[in-house]
Amino acid sequence: ELLDAMKTAEASDLVRVIVLTGAGRAFCAGADLSNLAAVSTIDWSTVNRQELEDQILPPRPRENTCDDYQRTYSYFPAVGKPIIGAINGPSIGLGMIISLYCDIRIASDEARFGTAFAQRGLIAEYGISWLLPRLIGLSNALDLLYSARVIDAQEALRMGLVSRVVPAAELASES
Repeated sequence: ELLDAMKTAEASDLVRVIVLTGAGRAFCAGADLSNLAAVSTIDWSTVNRQELEDQILPPRPRENTCDDYQRTYSYFPAVGKPIIGAINGPSIGLGMIISLYCDIRIASDEARFGTAFAQRGLIAEYGISWLLPRLIGLSNALDLLYSARVIDAQEALRMGLVSRVVPAAELASES
């Protein structure tokens, strides 16, 4: 649904800027971890790689865009319009990655950020291990990736992860 909404906004001549925020109290609490249980039971020697790629790639590939930006979550960096992240609450794991894809990140004072991968024994995926050090410096990035600790909006501001922190009510009225 998010990918379809981004495609629609990007294609519309009426949209100049995309504001991405969460519904409810969270920006995005991360991926559905029940999928991990399903993945662990798969016999990968029997998986049809083409069928798997067909599930991962968007149904309508983007013209004039390299393969790296065709996939569901890596689609965002290739969007030709500015994306403003209005981070209204927890932004954890995959949710944090999606927030990093935004050109500008404005956090509510209720926002929280965390990588979560180390806690789950997972690799830092979808480009976070490349992008995060470039945004907040290597030491801060390694701290967040190794510890999987959750930081508040003020610490995210000090690190340079977000541009601004505003009261939650103000962010809700702006987005």
